[in-house]
Amino acid sequence: GGSTPSGFDCSGFVQYVFKQHGVTLPRTSKEQWSVGTSISKSALQPGDLVFFRDTNYSTKAASHVGIYIGNSQFIHASSSRSGKHVTIDSLNEAYHSRVFTVGRRVIMQ
Repeated sequence: GGSTPSGFDCSGFVQYVFKQHGVTLPRTSKEQWSVGTSISKSALQPGDLVFFRDTNYSTKAASHVGIYIGNSQFIHASSSRSGKHVTIDSLNEAYHSRVFTVGRRVIMQ
């Protein structure tokens, strides 16, 4: 996985963005899953982390993480997209809605 603008994985992207704003986060989505306060989907605010776990993933922790940006959208480094680009997607899209697990608030607003 990558943690620099030349190549991000999902948790590396989240860690990088937060670091640019003076917030230190652990490196992996599994470690990021344990930071902050649990937030329901309906309580998400911009800047909250959003976690996903595909049912094919063998752990109870998250298999993917992104940053909520408002309007039911989140930004993330997507390995399922051609070229592993940073992209914006909707939490309401069928796949993401199905695999959404929890939000985490790491910055008090």
